[in-house]
Amino acid sequence: MSISENPVMVGTMVSTILYNRGRGYVTAVYGEVGKTPVRSLAGRSIMTGGSASFDIVFLTGQRSLRLPEAILRGVQWTVYAREDGFADADELERLVTQAEEMAAEKAREKAEAKAAFDAEVERLRADPDLAHLKQGDEGSGTLAAANLRVLLKKRWPKTRFRIRKQHYGSLIVSWESGPAESKVKEVTDRFIGSGYDLMNDCRTTVTTPWNKVFGHADYISLCPPADEPIPG
Repeated sequence: MSISENPVMVGTMVSTILYNRGRGYVTAVYGEVGKTPVRSLAGRSIMTGGSASFDIVFLTGQRSLRLPEAILRGVQWTVYAREDGFADADELERLVTQAEEMAAEKAREKAEAKAAFDAEVERLRADPDLAHLKQGDEGSGTLAAANLRVLLKKRWPKTRFRIRKQHYGSLIVSWESGPAESKVKEVTDRFIGSGYDLMNDCRTTVTTPWNKVFGHADYISLCPPADEPIPG
């Protein structure tokens, strides 16, 4: 099936449901729009064809650069007719300036965060109170297990902890009596190097100054004593 939509030119208003971008305007057109027909497959879930691409600036300050014509004509995008919304040159300049300022601010915040992260890494490496721990950016769980044994024994010297490496990046910590699970978790959580993104349904990498210096594992499971009271 061939797709016939509203024409696209500089100033055309569009919107998308992707990445919370919402409404925006075309700021540049590359190639000849409509030269190659855009066609849909599988009920418009797959779009093919097209010979143009577009730069788009959104009211949120985000931007899409060189977006292919086939994607713009897809089900996740809407192209509006000129009478429904159109941006003149002044409005486009304002939106582009806003987007550039937001991008510069994000870059500044990212640089500041990295500087703070690096400073904390260096502080941990030089901290004399942590000299008894081994150092290294290692994620298989081996280094994390070694340092956990030291920390747990120091905090609860009368409790016998067992730390097993189940497989790459996975540790199991068990003990027969002594501290509550919540207290042990306060120590083990510092070595966890992964998280979970519920929105995108995928595992994510978590990098902290601590686990970069003293090792980490993707998963750390706790097996507390069977008679430990269940929090009520």
